[in-house]
Amino acid sequence: MNRLMPKKLLAKQAVKYLAGLFLLILGLLVVSIWLLAVVQMTYQEKIYPGVMVGEFSLKGKSKAEAKNFLKEMLKNLDQGVEFSYTDKKVNISPSSVSFDGDLAYQLYAVDIDKTVDAAYQVGRNQSSLVDFKQKLVCWLWTCEAPLVVDYNQPKIAELLKQEFGSFESPAADAQLIWQPSGAWTISQEKFGHRFDYQAATGVFLNNLQQAKNDPIRLILEEDAPKVFQAEVGDLTSSINNWLNTAPIAFKFNATTSSNDTSEKNKSWTAGSLDIRSWLGLKIDYQNKQKQIVVDIDKDLFKKYVDRRIAPEINQLPREAKFEIKDGRVALFQSARDGQEIDIEATINNLKQALSQNSKDVVLAVKTSQAESDGKAVDDLGIVEIIGTGTSSFAGSPANRRHNIAVGAKAIDGLLIKPGEEFSLIKALGKIDASTGYLPELVIKQNKTLPEFGGGLCQPGTTLFRTVFHSGLPVTMRRNHSYRVQYYEPAGTDATIYDPWPDFRFINDTANYILIQTRLEGNTAIFDFWGKKDGRLVEATKPTIYGIVKPPEKKIIETLDLKPGEKKCTEKAHNGASAYFDYKVTYPSGEVKQERFSSHYVPWQEVCLLGVEKLSDTTTDGQLPPVNPDAANII
Repeated sequence: MNRLMPKKLLAKQAVKYLAGLFLLILGLLVVSIWLLAVVQMTYQEKIYPGVMVGEFSLKGKSKAEAKNFLKEMLKNLDQGVEFSYTDKKVNISPSSVSFDGDLAYQLYAVDIDKTVDAAYQVGRNQSSLVDFKQKLVCWLWTCEAPLVVDYNQPKIAELLKQEFGSFESPAADAQLIWQPSGAWTISQEKFGHRFDYQAATGVFLNNLQQAKNDPIRLILEEDAPKVFQAEVGDLTSSINNWLNTAPIAFKFNATTSSNDTSEKNKSWTAGSLDIRSWLGLKIDYQNKQKQIVVDIDKDLFKKYVDRRIAPEINQLPREAKFEIKDGRVALFQSARDGQEIDIEATINNLKQALSQNSKDVVLAVKTSQAESDGKAVDDLGIVEIIGTGTSSFAGSPANRRHNIAVGAKAIDGLLIKPGEEFSLIKALGKIDASTGYLPELVIKQNKTLPEFGGGLCQPGTTLFRTVFHSGLPVTMRRNHSYRVQYYEPAGTDATIYDPWPDFRFINDTANYILIQTRLEGNTAIFDFWGKKDGRLVEATKPTIYGIVKPPEKKIIETLDLKPGEKKCTEKAHNGASAYFDYKVTYPSGEVKQERFSSHYVPWQEVCLLGVEKLSDTTTDGQLPPVNPDAANII
């Protein structure tokens, strides 16, 4: 009996402890709920406690306060980021510098508006239970809101390659080498070194997202070959077998591969010298053993095809184009499907033919269909102008005027289907000398280099204005880095740069839209022809604010100009922010509203000065810094 008493007492004590623990937890929960309710009331229009952007706390700040705070705190990013290897240092600034404003593209930009919006939504954008848990976690610990960054990784990697590529020595595989006499040898493989640009730009992006601009030191890594000379056995018999397949006849069957009835069947003969030019060493695993064999090298075969055959076969797709003639839509350019030799499939055809003791090889051709066929013109429903946009290019130099004309002509007469998203970059196609464009100069470090694309933001801006005057939804648009004289008033411009950024919009009408472009004097005029559906379009005039003076003129010494010769970019421009409101009221009564905000950095004038020898103080290669005080995008 006495032994049982302690057990009962222990049980009672355990119940008391559990009850006390339960009451304690319940009390803490009630207090937490009460405190969170107080927090919710206190922070009704403010960012919740514990919300961080990088190392910066936004606790208790309204959206406007948070934006101003981050602008001040992120000033370090306007100086760019330093990359280095050994003694060489290169500063990557947020924007490039060009003699043409259209080519002054951004490499990276922090969108403070979107960053603050994301921070404000922490604890507000999900179910009550999830929001409660998130607020509690942020309160007890911290929650990190993302720093929203637009980031042109390919272009940054390209710039790093241009600056540091001279330090690299890529590995070289053992290769099949032919002598003029017809004898062959196997070259010695070579070990090399290369930078991992993808990793470096990954670190760059990670730093940006944490609001840091720490210097990044590139690491030169060993680059090992894959094919070694010592692994190559006797290839004499294999090489002779390939050479003995000559002559080989490549045949193009126009009836099945082309939509152009004027095309004829064609044939190209490849001799032993041609076959030699295709052959390379390839790793083959037979019975799980590594073996080096002679085979067709895809890249070498493509070079042969591109040189001998492709010019007569390959063609880009051509869209049907239309014009307004005597008040009606008329076809002035018929559509044509594109076609291109399929290298991999042709190699397979070649091997299959040889395995069947045939020397006739069918060229495999892949087609890309034109999106419009030009048929049923009367059924397009195009009867009137639904919107017009204009822009001035007064003062443009000759090359810029030429490119504007080429770009405008490229999209003139194109049809946009109902529901289709139109991409200006896609519609323009290849932007280089082959399509008639002329280069403009950009500044990269202390050199002037030609680049294509100058002037093409004129069609981009004109198209943007045509779109919002037509009441169509815009799906992608970015303003220029700084105010460009051709695109005033500020806030109504759209920049493009292949492949990014693009300008895109959707034809949300029930009918086709026809683009008509024309240049009259110094004015670009674009019309959208379609059928009005009763929508009412309203757009306010741009509001411009936050004017910031630019830095002083910057002089960069260069060896590209004669000593004493000076070449300057556009004059300095004030930084500013701008916005206009866009409202579309549909016949159904539905209303869609959008505010287009633009942020322009203050832009200093940059001049290249020709010298006989670069001084030590001007070889840092830095581009002009961008001042974030003017805008929400750095």
